[in-house]
Amino acid sequence: MATSLGVTLLSSFESSLSVLLTLSYGLLAAKLRILSPNTASQIARLCISVFLPALLFTSLGKQLGGSGSDFEKIWPLVVWSVSYPLIALALTYPFVRFCDFPTWSLPAAAFNNTTSLPLLLVQALASTGTLDPIIGSGSEQQYGLTRLRNYILVNAMVSNAMNFTIGPSLLKIGHKTVPVEDNRQPIMGAREDDAMGFISDERQPLLPRHKEPASNLIRKMFPRFSQSLDTARSLLNPPLIAVICAIIVGEIPPLQRAFFAKRAEGGILNAWLTKSIENMGGLFTAIQMFVVGQKLYEGMTSSPSDHKVLQKSTDLPQNSHLTFASSAWLVFLRFALMPLLSTTIVYFLLSRTTLLDPDPALWFALIIAATGPPAIRIAALLDLSGLGDGPQQAIARLLAGFYVITPLISFPVVAAIIVCQWFL
Repeated sequence: MATSLGVTLLSSFESSLSVLLTLSYGLLAAKLRILSPNTASQIARLCISVFLPALLFTSLGKQLGGSGSDFEKIWPLVVWSVSYPLIALALTYPFVRFCDFPTWSLPAAAFNNTTSLPLLLVQALASTGTLDPIIGSGSEQQYGLTRLRNYILVNAMVSNAMNFTIGPSLLKIGHKTVPVEDNRQPIMGAREDDAMGFISDERQPLLPRHKEPASNLIRKMFPRFSQSLDTARSLLNPPLIAVICAIIVGEIPPLQRAFFAKRAEGGILNAWLTKSIENMGGLFTAIQMFVVGQKLYEGMTSSPSDHKVLQKSTDLPQNSHLTFASSAWLVFLRFALMPLLSTTIVYFLLSRTTLLDPDPALWFALIIAATGPPAIRIAALLDLSGLGDGPQQAIARLLAGFYVITPLISFPVVAAIIVCQWFL
């Protein structure tokens, strides 16, 4: 037992180390100026807009039409995907409120890396044979691996939706804007939209400006409608569209056969169209982690180009310092407390109830869903929030430290495998 446990732990550590090395290659490429920030941003956009939707469409579409593809069995995963960010927020908020933790600790606690890291980790674990008890071996392994990957993608979709909806609000919880003193003199008769009547340039236009677009007027007249429209637009992103298309194709038998069945069984699109989409989807995990490395290097080395005025808060701290206490709490939460909580919940459900489907891949996905470092996209939230360069530098250092200690994820992985083996 001790020997098998040591082998499993070593295999998990090696798999997590391969993920860390993939990330470090991107960091090295950025350091050697092989990959520029602009190019990395374009590749990241390509990953989210093309590669991830292709992966979602081929994985979910193939699974939906197969045997045992009743997606009602994954409702515990959907519930847990919604619940664990809220639990992490509830545990972290008191530290932000009473212990001077920075406000960006909230999204850092709530949103972990749910796409590239777990997908690459599962792929590496499967190559070492560590996941054989869960996904099977031989001819069954590929089907089991696809099923596990689908569960991870479902969790990723829920996490992305929550990130787009409640993520920006987390940085503004309890904040009240305090007017900032400005020494510029107002211009008599200046237009209200000219920076609130202050001189912004020595040269003022002599001719009247163009009329404001009607869309901007509508936004000013109906601010709530505008906010709802922006939220709906952010949710209706390429990955979600790919999921909708996968559901449509997977649930309509003729389309499902045409896209995913063998040629002899009516799969007229499988060999060329579906295969090409699958090839693009296969590029997502490694390229995404490679770009993450570049983003970490950029965040750690960039210097503030402009000094934005920070919105002062009357009740919650908004400091930009990366303190030991906040870092230690986030590490404990992400690599110990949340994995322990998810493992305990899965163990209880398996031993005392029949709520979970008898699928070890689903059990494993439930346990590791809440495990791992914060998502890189929280850096984008800070950028959009207007908090300035200080918090962005702090979160970049935090993310870099988290990904350096990524091999710690091997301990929750081993615990997940042991729990799954107990109930097989």
